[in-house]
Amino acid sequence: MGWHLNMARTATRSVTIRKRAEAAPIELRAGDTTLGSLRNVAGATGDSATMSGLFTHAPAYGDFTERFLGIASALTNGDPAGAAAIQSEIETAGVHVYHVQHEMRIDRPGTVQIIGGEVRFSPNDAYLMMRTGGL
Repeated sequence: MGWHLNMARTATRSVTIRKRAEAAPIELRAGDTTLGSLRNVAGATGDSATMSGLFTHAPAYGDFTERFLGIASALTNGDPAGAAAIQSEIETAGVHVYHVQHEMRIDRPGTVQIIGGEVRFSPNDAYLMMRTGGL
């Protein structure tokens, strides 16, 4: 005769998931000119991810204010083609989101928007890999 001892136990663990805000310096730039620094840059990751951050001080994007307001207005009025045209002008002017510590652009071209002091953008693949530990 044999004895069988079942020692299987189940344990329950709690897991907390938090949105991680970027702590390294991130800037909005036009070419090499810093238009403003961002804080609390956070958001989802994935193909259709959108991230956002707030300006730390009054931004110096005066040359682009009308264009950003034009994008918001076009989207509000159901004119995605108009918004895309203005977005293209902004991209041509070299406006982008820049990660200072890693010396890299972190937005997808043509996705930067400023709405009510908040900068929104779609992160590029290199930044997503860096953020999720893929590098």
